Amino acid sequence: MLVATICLFFLCQVKAQNTSPEPLSGNELTKDFISANLIYPEEELANKNSGKVVIALHIDIDGKGSNHQVKSSFSEAASPIALDLVKKIIWKPATSIALPVESDFEYTIDFNAKNYNRYWKKHERIAIPLTLEADDSYEIFENKMLEEYAQPYFADGSNMGQYIYGNLRFPAEAQEREIQGTVRLSFIVETNGNVSNIIIVNSVGGGCDNEAVRLIQETHWIPGIKNGKYVRSRNMQDITFRIGQRNYQDGNSY
Repeated sequence: MLVATICLFFLCQVKAQNTSPEPLSGNELTKDFISANLIYPEEELANKNSGKVVIALHIDIDGKGSNHQVKSSFSEAASPIALDLVKKIIWKPATSIALPVESDFEYTIDFNAKNYNRYWKKHERIAIPLTLEADDSYEIFENKMLEEYAQPYFADGSNMGQYIYGNLRFPAEAQEREIQGTVRLSFIVETNGNVSNIIIVNSVGGGCDNEAVRLIQETHWIPGIKNGKYVRSRNMQDITFRIGQRNYQDGNSY
């Protein structure tokens, strides 16, 4: 009996150390990214057709996806859209006995006409003034490799500091527990000016991390430029939560 219990415990421990790939920024943030960037085929949307596109890919030990292929699709027009979205995801690789391993994986993009229409009733479409061709290699560039860095775009002419100062909502939990500090986020500015793959590099807690992510999610950018084309680029942003700092969105001092 004791031997069987030990063996069962060991098997459970090994299983716990084996994981499947998942988006590095987490499933929920990835779903948010897909909702904001999914382009519904016009004919399917007009006919209220919904369905799924399954993308098969290989993920290496560094989390880089390759060999992307459409395994199944409810619509021929939806296939390249889903393929493009999955190619933009950075992955946390599968593990075996807690070590990263290469794996074959499938990821599903849902096309739901009702949810799509509901999303865009609640969100504003921002027309970013883009004038250059977009690079289609999916390569991610560091800022030092660019001819021009990505720049946040605000239609009212404000800058990032003004945007954060005017829109930051100090979390109630952080106020109650007197938590303050600086959240640092890493994220990718895509060639269409939207952000993806948001990662919390420095955490503060107390709801501050979630609020910092929300602020960055809602920004739009003029993408970075290399060889005369808009490219994907990795960016960092610090967002500071300081008790006693005034927020002009609601007029309160925290």
